[in-house]
Amino acid sequence: MSPAAGQTLQESLGLAYRGNPTLLGEQANQRAVTENSAQARSGWRPTVSVNMDANYQQGPYTSAFALGTFTSNYAEGYVSAKQTLYSFGHVANQVRAADARSRAEGENLRLTESQVFTAAISAYMDVLRDRYVLDVRVADLEMLVRQVRLITSRYNLGGAPGEQVTRTDVEQAETRRRSAEVALTQARATLAASEANFRAVIGVMPAQLTMPEGLPGLPPSIEQAVREAIAANPQLAQTREMKSATEADIDTARSQWGPQIQVQGLLGTVGPAAPFRGHEYSEQVSGTVSLVQPLYNGDLYNAQIRQARDKDEQARQNLEQARRAALQDVVTNWRAVENGLQAIQAGTAGVRSGETTLKGYQIEYGYGLRSTTDVLYADQTLRAAQVDLATSRHDTIVAEAKLLASIGRLQARDLLPGGQHYDSTAALQRARTRGWEPLQTPIAALDRVGWSSGPTGESK
Repeated sequence: MSPAAGQTLQESLGLAYRGNPTLLGEQANQRAVTENSAQARSGWRPTVSVNMDANYQQGPYTSAFALGTFTSNYAEGYVSAKQTLYSFGHVANQVRAADARSRAEGENLRLTESQVFTAAISAYMDVLRDRYVLDVRVADLEMLVRQVRLITSRYNLGGAPGEQVTRTDVEQAETRRRSAEVALTQARATLAASEANFRAVIGVMPAQLTMPEGLPGLPPSIEQAVREAIAANPQLAQTREMKSATEADIDTARSQWGPQIQVQGLLGTVGPAAPFRGHEYSEQVSGTVSLVQPLYNGDLYNAQIRQARDKDEQARQNLEQARRAALQDVVTNWRAVENGLQAIQAGTAGVRSGETTLKGYQIEYGYGLRSTTDVLYADQTLRAAQVDLATSRHDTIVAEAKLLASIGRLQARDLLPGGQHYDSTAALQRARTRGWEPLQTPIAALDRVGWSSGPTGESK
């Protein structure tokens, strides 16, 4: 893929959203998980099968065998249908659990989306920072090369006492130049790694990038950020849905002790297999209604109930842990954004001051008013300030991305308004309604009768 020209941050995020394999793979996984909701609903739907059998048997212990005749000769074909009428809420609770896990996977997709966007923003800002640092290292080396030439020339030519330099001055300048060469080599290697990471995350090599002013949707206060995190943090929302699923699992295990009512019907025909005589085939019809009430099963169901309760307790603890982690992320990243903005302001002033100081020292050095050490120190101070400013800009935008992710706002609908976005809710709804049967609605309603511990839900 060829690099795009003049990539903005939003354009790069759009490329990542449409082509990042991690995100696209998670979208496919979300659709796969929603099929569990369709599979759970199959317990409310009939099963129909066609069977055909043919049998021939001739045994050595019958008089018919001595006469050379068949002792068994028949063929049959039939259609059978089976429908569960009532499962004491077993299917209903399986549907509850499957729907909750499907919704949890939708939240996990939101989490993956925010992680991909965070990685994309970090990759974008890495390239911007490292390109700026490379420019700083190039300018530093060029300045030091000129300074070495000047100092060497003055050392060789001598001059007035106030303008003379020593061999120590020359070596000091050479040492700084060699250090600048090493720093430039390191900056090139770092930039190459950042550009490779940019391509891995976003899908193209970075072109001319523009520095973003900031990310949209930042909350006005930390209190507002905390409220939004509790309501919309993807990790917290996912564990909340998983807690709903484990509650349904307990009811699913308990419902196994209830009665099961099924109806089964069969329609077919049977007659001699060979030779085939159609007029000798007769119709067979049967219908069965069965009620099964478990009484004892070696403590299997009770063990499954205890297991489901322990899993539910684990889910409750996971939910609390996710809540604490969400609050921690909000506070940590809010402070990081605040500190970053202050660092940018201070760094900008520091760079301006450093530029003025270096220019002044260079002029004063020409008149013998400043030493070599003064000029080299001013240059080193300026370059450090420039690198610190680039780092502060990078870290602030990344902190903003992490803050938005922690409150559930680092999503495609927030960062890429007006575009076409993947709808996990629609994918779940399609799975819930796919394969719907007319009898499903009344049977689902009947299945919930008497089951008071679980909430009622939709029949589709």
